[in-house]
Order: sequence, then C-alpha cells, then structure tokens
Amino acid sequence: MTLRNWFIPVVVAAAMAMAASSLARQDDARLETLFQELLAAKDEDDAKRLTVSIWKIWYQSGSDTVDLLVANGDKAMAAHRFDKAHELFSAAIKIDPQFAEAWNRRATLNYAMGRLDESVHDIQKTLALEPRHFGALSGLGLIYDALDKPEGALKAYRKAISVNPHLDHAKKRIEILKKEVEGSRI
Repeated sequence: MTLRNWFIPVVVAAAMAMAASSLARQDDARLETLFQELLAAKDEDDAKRLTVSIWKIWYQSGSDTVDLLVANGDKAMAAHRFDKAHELFSAAIKIDPQFAEAWNRRATLNYAMGRLDESVHDIQKTLALEPRHFGALSGLGLIYDALDKPEGALKAYRKAISVNPHLDHAKKRIEILKKEVEGSRI
C-alpha cells in the first residue's frame, strides 16, 4: 500500500470520528494548554487523548453550515467522489476562509488526487492560520516524500514532531531521512 493510499482512509476516519457539536476552531483558547500538555505527555495513552482533544477543537468551525459542508466533503472523499468533495471543501472555505481545517481537508483531498502543488498551497493556508497543525505538517512531509525532496520532507516532519512528539510515522521517516540527507557523520 502506498503512502497516499494509507493516508486517506486514516485521515477521513479520524476526522469523521472526532466530529462533535461545539463552537471551537484553531483560535480556541483551550489549545494552548492542550499543546503544552501534549509536549509534556509521558505515555502514549495520554498523548492520544490530548491529540484527539486537539483534533476535536480543530474540526469545529463554529458554523453549522461549514461543519456540514466539511463533514459531507469527508464522506464524499471516503467514497472516492473527489470532485464532489472538492466542491464541498471549497464551499466551506468560501464561507469561512479563516477556518484552518477546511483548508487542511482540501489539502488532504488534493494529495489524494495527486494534485501536490495544490495540496502544498492549501497546507500553507492551513499553517498560516494554525502553525501548530501537526496533521498539515505531516502531510507536507508526505508530499515532499512523494516529490523526492528529502530535505523538505525532513524539515516538515521535524516541525511536526516539535509540536506533537508522538507522531510515530514522522519519527520513523526522520530517522530514515536523516541518513539520506545528512549522511553518516564520522
């Protein structure tokens, strides 16, 4: 299974599982404490709980309309109805261009469709709104991996784990990429 084929079902399932009704988004005041606790988490269970809490906040725009568009976009993406998903994520972005997760969802979709330049653009928008978005940073690493740009991938993965040190895939890729980019130092 390629990285792209592995990534899509995991992200869509996680996003759909975390949807809950509340008014929250990337500028929610609770995030600062959650990120501090995530950095200090000593065990994987605690880290997983904190990560889920962060995603739940990120996933809520504060608008029922935007949340419905994103949720339906996720369903369309999961069903490989990519054009419909793109339409829905784009509509959510048009309504609320300050909602980082709508940009991130469309970035994921663009990655799935092989539109890597468009995915990078949407990740940049996501990170401009939420620089700590470890999902977007990990996605950027995947894109640079796909483009055979190991320096960019290494930088993105390192940034992702600087925010969330419990990202196993990013940590594994860093170890591999360090050898490739930095070589063995004597």
